[in-house]
Amino acid sequence: MENYFKTVTLGAFTWNNEDRIALLLEHIRKTGRLWFVLHFMLLSLCLAFPVTFAMARLTPFELYSRLYGGRFMDALPESARAAFTELNEDDHARVVNDFNMIMLESGYGRDVLLPFLCMTFGLLIVIQAAFYFLSVFFLGMSRLNLPRLSFGDRLGLALFSSTLPAPVAGIFGLYLPAVHILIFYFMVIFFIFQRSSRLK
Repeated sequence: MENYFKTVTLGAFTWNNEDRIALLLEHIRKTGRLWFVLHFMLLSLCLAFPVTFAMARLTPFELYSRLYGGRFMDALPESARAAFTELNEDDHARVVNDFNMIMLESGYGRDVLLPFLCMTFGLLIVIQAAFYFLSVFFLGMSRLNLPRLSFGDRLGLALFSSTLPAPVAGIFGLYLPAVHILIFYFMVIFFIFQRSSRLK
C-alpha cells in the first residue's frame, strides 16, 4: 500500500523532472495489478460523480422528458396525451407534480433511477477501458524509436498520470457534466505523452 500511495503522489505531482518521471516508472513496476484496477475504479468514480449527481437531481418528469426528448408525449397513452395538451399552465404544473409524486411513491428511485445510474456507470467503465487501451497502443507506437516500455509500464503511466486530471475534471463536471470527460481525456493525453517523451 505504501508503494501505491507513493506512485499516486508521483503521478499527480511530477512535471518535467526526468528523475522524478523515472522514479514514477520504477514505482509503477513495483505496483501490483490489483492496485491498477483499484486506481482505475477510483478514477472512474471521480468522473462518474458529476453525471450521477446531475441525474439524481432531476425530477422523474424531467428525466423521462430528457430520455424521450420530443417523443415523451408520444410515449403516453392517447387519452392521457390528449388530456395533457388541453391543460392550461397551472393545471400543467399540477399534473407534472402529481406525476412526480406517483413515480416517487411507486419506487422510482429503486426501480428506475438506480438501474439507470448503474447502466451509466457501466457505460463509463467501458469508455474508460477503451480510452486507456487506445492510449497504451498509441503510446507504444510513439516510442518505436525509443527504448520500449512494456504494456504494464505504459498502462501504469496512463493510469497514474490521470491522478490529478480526474478530480480537476470532476469539479469542472459539476458545472458542465459530460463535457468534463472530454476535458479529462485531453489532459491525460497531454500528461502521458509529455512524460513518455522524458523517459530515455
